[in-house]
Amino acid sequence: MSLESEIRHITANSGAAMAVSALHLETGQRIDVDAERVYPMCSVLKIPVLVEAFRQIEEGHFTLDDRWQLTTDEKNLPSGILVFFDDGLAPTVKDLLMLMIIISDNTATDMVMHRLGKDAVTRTMHNLGLTDIHVPLTIRELFDDLLPSSDPTQDMLALARGPRNRTGISYSLGPDNDTGTPAALTELLARIWRGEVVNRAACDAMLDILLKQQLNDRLPRYLPPGTPCAHKTGTLPGIRNDSGIIYAGEDAHVAVTVFSRWDDEAVSDDPIARSEQPIAIDAAFGRIGRLLYDAFTDA
Repeated sequence: MSLESEIRHITANSGAAMAVSALHLETGQRIDVDAERVYPMCSVLKIPVLVEAFRQIEEGHFTLDDRWQLTTDEKNLPSGILVFFDDGLAPTVKDLLMLMIIISDNTATDMVMHRLGKDAVTRTMHNLGLTDIHVPLTIRELFDDLLPSSDPTQDMLALARGPRNRTGISYSLGPDNDTGTPAALTELLARIWRGEVVNRAACDAMLDILLKQQLNDRLPRYLPPGTPCAHKTGTLPGIRNDSGIIYAGEDAHVAVTVFSRWDDEAVSDDPIARSEQPIAIDAAFGRIGRLLYDAFTDA
């Protein structure tokens, strides 16, 4: 069975609609399964934000050592930890970028996005020729559409019991939402790995942050212990994504993006299925990651 056929078998049995784009960076061998299909990126949008932040650092707009003060107005609903910290904390830009990527901190993300400028991320992606990537919305704007309230001071337990808007912008597949294709995100990662975005030093710094990822239950799930994977996950109800680079050996690196969508509302009244189905989908991510590792490792 070919590598593509094996990936198609995994996606067909995942319990979700999945699209995959994988690229062996040393040889250029590509495996695509519906890779041009548009999905909401969710927090995978934070990779394009990371790129734009380093672009503006290179232009001298700010530095990694600058400190930006945390305020209630800046705070955002979790994921993340900054929303729970007292006002007045002044993390560095490097701290914010690290939190944005490795624990997907939404407050850190919007603190960065507010200073980058609303249209800057999309404009840079399109200038790179990645015209399938659109980032028009901050995380707060996504939550404004998705939730009854995006107030970060509200009762989180009550919020968890509340409804979600499944017909709004946050699930749109158009340029009004933070959307992308697996092919576009994998190409962005390939350019970062090759040092073609901003400059080599900036790309190395981006990879260093992505390699510190703490949310490792998808693509790295079944990789051998200690295998580096520079990646970023993304999640909304009914959407589970991951995009990154698997370091399969000294001369074996695989850029891969997997986007998925599933009908979580169909199991909304079954707490066991509601918990187990995402685990099964994440396991499919892990099987794809391990399949690619085994196919390309030079060990």
